Amino acid sequence: MAVTCRNIMELEGCSKLKLVAGAGGIDKEIRWPYIKNMDTISEWIHGGELVFVLGSWDDISEKGLLDLMKEAAANQVAGVVILCGERYIRSIPKSTKQFANDNDIPLFKMPFMLKLIDITKEISEFILEDREINHHYNIEKKGSLLELFLNGAPKEELLDYCFMQLQPLIEADRVLKSSYVFTLQQYLENNCELLATSKRMYIHRNTLLNRMKKIDELLGVDINSAEVKNNYQNIFQTLEFYGKIDWK
Repeated sequence: MAVTCRNIMELEGCSKLKLVAGAGGIDKEIRWPYIKNMDTISEWIHGGELVFVLGSWDDISEKGLLDLMKEAAANQVAGVVILCGERYIRSIPKSTKQFANDNDIPLFKMPFMLKLIDITKEISEFILEDREINHHYNIEKKGSLLELFLNGAPKEELLDYCFMQLQPLIEADRVLKSSYVFTLQQYLENNCELLATSKRMYIHRNTLLNRMKKIDELLGVDINSAEVKNNYQNIFQTLEFYGKIDWK
């Protein structure tokens, strides 16, 4: 799993950021937030940063913003966030938005009243927790639940296996307050049909599609492959049989 510009929009504080251009790059990985405090960013970044820009219009002209976007493109940043307010940059010029669109650089507008320290802290913690999840659970999954059944594994071993296979989703739900486990369960119960599942969950089809892509990333599998699908169907059936399903 990698933290992307799309992911941070689901965070509580970052939900107040507005994507104004560059939607084509929304899935770029964010490696770290960076606050622009020098005339140039090229000397201070390594690529993959989400760059926060603050200052008055007297400090940063339309040409200055466009030059910044060119630097961002040259250094492969993940995205740019411009803080806007009455005494600061009041609006983002069309030339800046057009450059962002042409180069697929996610460009966000952020109200200056939001505390920058809170936003960057939230993103940093999210990135660190994501890396921790990957460290613990990015392992090759061997065998299947059916094999354990056939080998006469006891209840405790069966449940341990089930929770281990779902652990990346369980941890992501805990950290992000998401519903990946429940979504996967509903998807499998509806024969992996996007339309039927989205109607059952009262969500848009595209929302479900994005969740399923993220579930595949977290689990490191293709949930639509026959073998993987059957294994996870068995997992949910086993958890239901033992009364261990309590997520929604």
